[in-house]
Amino acid sequence: MVKEPYYMLEFTTGTCLFEIRVNDNPIMTMDIKGGVSTRIPINNGISKTGPLEISIKLLPNSGNLSLSEGCFFNYAVVLMDVANGEFKEIEYLGSYISTRLKKGEQKVIIKHTEMYKAVVPYEMKALWEEGQTINKVKDAQEHLRAAYSRVLNVIKRKEFNVYKDMIAVREYNMKVSMYLSEDESEARFVGLKNDFENGYDVAEFPEGTVMITSAYGKKVSLKRLNGDPALAFGNVDENEQIMLDIEFYYSKETKRFEII
Repeated sequence: MVKEPYYMLEFTTGTCLFEIRVNDNPIMTMDIKGGVSTRIPINNGISKTGPLEISIKLLPNSGNLSLSEGCFFNYAVVLMDVANGEFKEIEYLGSYISTRLKKGEQKVIIKHTEMYKAVVPYEMKALWEEGQTINKVKDAQEHLRAAYSRVLNVIKRKEFNVYKDMIAVREYNMKVSMYLSEDESEARFVGLKNDFENGYDVAEFPEGTVMITSAYGKKVSLKRLNGDPALAFGNVDENEQIMLDIEFYYSKETKRFEII
């Protein structure tokens, strides 16, 4: 019996801007000019026992109009048990091997979706499922930018307890899906708070962003054209940025976008 099932995606890709989704939840987006090979956890895309849909989308690198020669994406879904702090490999659930784009082929997008099944001992607070479908929210982009601005202003005013309340459901879902202890969960917030208090205080929220919906139309976020999150806080001395990768759902109770 697997006590703490921990699903991972083992993948190799190159020469594209790729997006990975699990049950239509964005897991990773990256613009790769060369190649990368790694494993990433995907439990944060699994809200409860049920379907495990893996979707891959390949797009042209930033500045290109079509996919480059040699573009590819291969993956395997791996089930592990992380009970007692161990990472024990249980089984490979399946894999996908793409065909590399040949010289002269003109494509602007490659998609692949595969269904598996996930069995987990937790259930997230899936508030987005009861929220309004994003495309039915009037002036959605305007309201979404207002929601981001609320987050930005709360952080700039250093109202960190307010921000903690804003992300409480998201952090609960992360805690249960990644089997974090209370201390480990709290450390996530404290680490971010410490960064904001120690130099990461230059806000960046550009106009040129696009709305990205997910969770089958129930969640939304703003992204830059290269796939990076819209909202960032920079540290001038370190020449570094913290990207706030947050998503929202439209609450029928509060009548506004809330972090999920």
